[in-house]
Amino acid sequence: MTSEPVGDVVERERAWHDSQDFTRGTAARARRLIQRSLGEFNTFPELFELFDARGKDALDYGCGRGYITVRLAEAGASRVTGIDLSSVEIAQARERAVAAGVADRISFVAGDAHHTPFPDSSFDLIVGAAILHHLEMNSALLEIKRLLRPGGEAIFVEPLRDNPILRLGRLASPGARTTDEHPLTADDWDLCASIFSGFSHHEREFLTIPLMPLNLLLSAHAQKVLARHVLAADEKTLARYPRLRKYARVTFLRCRF
Repeated sequence: MTSEPVGDVVERERAWHDSQDFTRGTAARARRLIQRSLGEFNTFPELFELFDARGKDALDYGCGRGYITVRLAEAGASRVTGIDLSSVEIAQARERAVAAGVADRISFVAGDAHHTPFPDSSFDLIVGAAILHHLEMNSALLEIKRLLRPGGEAIFVEPLRDNPILRLGRLASPGARTTDEHPLTADDWDLCASIFSGFSHHEREFLTIPLMPLNLLLSAHAQKVLARHVLAADEKTLARYPRLRKYARVTFLRCRF
C-alpha cells in the first residue's frame, strides 16, 4: 500500500468494489480468463482444510460477497460475522446467506478492516482470502491480534508478488484489480512473525505458473491429471528449495499468539 493516508486508499478501494459488476465488463472478463487459466492448479480451496470452525465464533475478514462466510456457518461455527468495506458486496453476501439457509447465524458489517467495531478478544477464528494485500499490513495484523481470543487463530490465503511471470500478467490485466493492492513479499512474512509468536506459512503453485496457459486448451479431465502431477512436484520442489517459496503464486498464513 502507498505511504499516503490509509483512509484515502480505503476510500478508493471502497469505490472500486462498489462500482464493479463481476458478471460483465472488463473486470469480469479479466477474472474469468484468470480463473480459466488457473483451472485445476488453483489451491485457494485448501484454505478450508486448515481450520475447524465447529462451535467457534468466527470472523470472515474482508468477506466480499460472502462465500467464506456461508462456508463457515455450514461448517458448524456457532456464530459468524462478515466485515467488508463494500456495502454493495455486503448486500450480495446477505442474499447468499439467506439462500443457503444460514442467515440466522450470520451477521454482516460494512466497515474498514483496519479499524473494526468489535470488542477485544471477540473471535476464536478469523479467516480471509485475498484480503490482506489490499490493506496496510501492520495496522491490519495488529487489529486481527486485538480481535483474537487467547488460543484462537487467524488463517489467510494471499497472492505473492515476486514471480516475474505473474508480474507481467498483472501488468497485462490492470482491470482485474485495484490500483493500490500489493501482493505479499518475504518482508510481509517477517512482519507477521514479529506480531504473532505462533506464525507459520506455506506456499503453493510454483511450477504451475508457466503451465497456466495450457488450461485454456486442455479438457477438464486433462487439467486434473496435469494438476495432480505438477502440484505434487511443486510441493517437493518448494520443500527442497525453500528460497523459491517467494516465487510461488499463493501463500497460506497461520497466525497465533
